[in-house]
Amino acid sequence: MEKFDVLVIGGGPGGTPAALALAAGRRRVLLVEQGAGLGGTCLFEGCIPSKILHESARRLQAIQHAGEFGLRIPVGDIRVDWPTILARKAAILQHRSQSALEHARQLPTLRVQFGRAALTGPRSARITPRSGDPFEVEFANAIIATGSQPNRLAVPGVDLPRVITSEQVFDLERLPENLVVIGGGPVGVEMAQIFAAFGTRVTLLEAGRRILAPVDEEIALALQARIVQQGVSVHTDIRVNEICHTGDGAFVKFHDHTGAPHEIYGEYILEVTGRHAMVDGLGLEHTSVRFDPHGIRANAMLETDEPGLYAVGDVIGQPMFAHWATAQALALARRLLGHPTRFPTPAVNTAVIFSIPEVGIAGLTEAEARAAGHDVEIARYDFRADARAQVAGHADGLLKLVYDRATHLLLGVHMLADGAASTMGEAALALSAGVTVEALASSIHPHPTLSESFGLAARSVLSRASHGEPGNSAAPGSTAVSAPETTA
Repeated sequence: MEKFDVLVIGGGPGGTPAALALAAGRRRVLLVEQGAGLGGTCLFEGCIPSKILHESARRLQAIQHAGEFGLRIPVGDIRVDWPTILARKAAILQHRSQSALEHARQLPTLRVQFGRAALTGPRSARITPRSGDPFEVEFANAIIATGSQPNRLAVPGVDLPRVITSEQVFDLERLPENLVVIGGGPVGVEMAQIFAAFGTRVTLLEAGRRILAPVDEEIALALQARIVQQGVSVHTDIRVNEICHTGDGAFVKFHDHTGAPHEIYGEYILEVTGRHAMVDGLGLEHTSVRFDPHGIRANAMLETDEPGLYAVGDVIGQPMFAHWATAQALALARRLLGHPTRFPTPAVNTAVIFSIPEVGIAGLTEAEARAAGHDVEIARYDFRADARAQVAGHADGLLKLVYDRATHLLLGVHMLADGAASTMGEAALALSAGVTVEALASSIHPHPTLSESFGLAARSVLSRASHGEPGNSAAPGSTAVSAPETTA
């Protein structure tokens, strides 16, 4: 029986970085991945394919608005070449997966095995390769990083051929003329806007009273209004009752908040109603590991109830982001290598929703900060007066800085703006370093960039404080700035 220092089950954005880091530290590692290659859901069915489609949609919109920039382009004959988009997607995914595998193969103490792993005890597992005979292994530690899979609605018709999930939407043979998206979370919003940009008539259904429930309410509602302006029909506070087959598509039957019945037709029904941990077939019953519908239970150091067995990423529940899984995995690898380790906490996590415009999230929302016991104030920045936004032709959006009233410690950064994604690195660093509003205000941000909005919003706080005005009429407990303090 082969013996390894660490068995890693799952080769996605959690398992692969952990395996690479441990092998680089000269630990003998077996990485088992049941999919077609390294990368997991993020690479093959999530983050990367959705951003490839997003990029095509944004470039199409740029061409359509070229006249505003003095570029005369005959836009009437522009067509979406869906097969070419899919071919480009396939090439990028193949390159990234192959590069990860090649990197792994350069580490002599790392073995990558494609197939399935099932625990047979607290320190043993049975490996079933994709080809070849099963074999048994022993290990000192194991990391479970099997990720998550889509939720399915408990309604009649959910198993019809025209009802698809985020795992099938990227392989449609052609663009649908009509698409119904069930679920107004990040994936649902991104897909609704992408397909609408490509010319598909899109209806977005959300059970909550607004889209993007975990996102700052003000920003979510502003984006919801933009989505409607872009031609997407949005229905919130609804309950789906049934999905019915028709000759070339399906009807979704639902009730609105008043109880009135409705039905919407779509060639395809895209169900994106969240995800749940993937634990089936792992053999957890042979260990002391506990799990529930939210995922495997793990402590702050990512150790399960079975000593020596760890879990990272989606399999332990929210937040479910690729970069969060990677951060957990790298922290865990450092600990297993014997290094001092600070494990990531949700209070300093970041996220980006590649909507149009983008949503950037870092740290706590206003509601979360208050729930955590902080006396909260908010600084706002209006991108309608922003130089870079005006130059780019996207002069709208909002930045909100959440900070503690007494200490001025930055608690959260929330942005709705074209290009918000590229600013979240600074937000992440500021939160991780425990930056105050004063420190943010004193940082020199290049002009004209979106990132200078951080400094401008922070300086507005100090300006108000110097005049004894902690807030203004923009909102209770808030300060606001709508014009840059410098010009070029």
